[in-house]
Amino acid sequence: MSVSDFEQRRKRILELIIEAYVASAAPVGSEYVSKKLRSSLSPATIRNIMVDLEEAGLLEQPHTSAGRVPTDRGYRYYVDAVMDVHHLPQEELRQMAALIEPPELDVEELLERSGEALSQLTQQAAFVVAPTVKQSTMKQVELVPLGVRKILCVMVANEEIVSSSVVEVTEPMTRDEAAALARFMTTELAGLPFGGLLESLERRMLAQSDSFYHLVKRSLDILQHALSTEPEERLLLEGASYVIAQPEFLRDPRKAQELLRGLDAEDVLLQRLRQDAGGEGVRVRIGREVQVPGLDECSYLTASFAIHDEAIGGLGVLGPRRMDYRRMRALVEGMSRCVTDVLSRWERESS
Repeated sequence: MSVSDFEQRRKRILELIIEAYVASAAPVGSEYVSKKLRSSLSPATIRNIMVDLEEAGLLEQPHTSAGRVPTDRGYRYYVDAVMDVHHLPQEELRQMAALIEPPELDVEELLERSGEALSQLTQQAAFVVAPTVKQSTMKQVELVPLGVRKILCVMVANEEIVSSSVVEVTEPMTRDEAAALARFMTTELAGLPFGGLLESLERRMLAQSDSFYHLVKRSLDILQHALSTEPEERLLLEGASYVIAQPEFLRDPRKAQELLRGLDAEDVLLQRLRQDAGGEGVRVRIGREVQVPGLDECSYLTASFAIHDEAIGGLGVLGPRRMDYRRMRALVEGMSRCVTDVLSRWERESS
């Protein structure tokens, strides 16, 4: 038997064990593999290859008399070197797009629908790393007095991403004054990236002879406060109950508690997801690669969504390590394509 033949048999047996374990959540024995291969290999050869896979760190034996289960390393080898890449057919993509697009141009609703649909389609937890105005350019500002010294500042980005915050002002402002100031801010700042708004206003402040000095000063004060409370990204999480209901967590209350703690630590999870959400293609993190306390028994797949080829956020699926990576990858890739297509079309229609 050549080295290539041995390697192909090795991959096939690992594939069969992983597929069986994903379906049953029970260790897989050589008898099952032998039946699936229909005696193309002798039972002794199958057992020897399973021992070889175990010695290579790709499988482990939970109990002496039990079958084998995949390790993190086994799943990683399967995803990188064994699993064939499956793409959703056009009809499924059209059905997915119909599930997510809201009746009006509303980015927030689009992303919420995307997370909900992805969770239902995968029967796992789904997440969206949603952009905020800080990642976009200014389109419009609205100011609404809420009291003597409180203003509601609403900032609208070019992708119709909206942010609102209550700002305390040092001088009272009437409704007409607020409307005039909002028009001034929109005229002066529209088209600028949010990261450059304060710098632009500060440069105007340096021009002491500027007849709009008072308007610039009030604008700067309001935006400094509004932007200081705006996060870089937000995490939308749907369907955590699907993960809790998986056998590995139902059987072990300790694992379930750790899972819930990991999901509750949204800042830590968001920081980790952010690192992968901006990359190309679908990224897969397995077990300890997730690097979030409490989620060692989980994996996630993530892909970005974009406008004009620029990634503005990400989405994906989080579930137990024992998941159908082939199907999950296709669904995550498909959803990222659908969200990108909708956002890009909205951008074209609004320009």
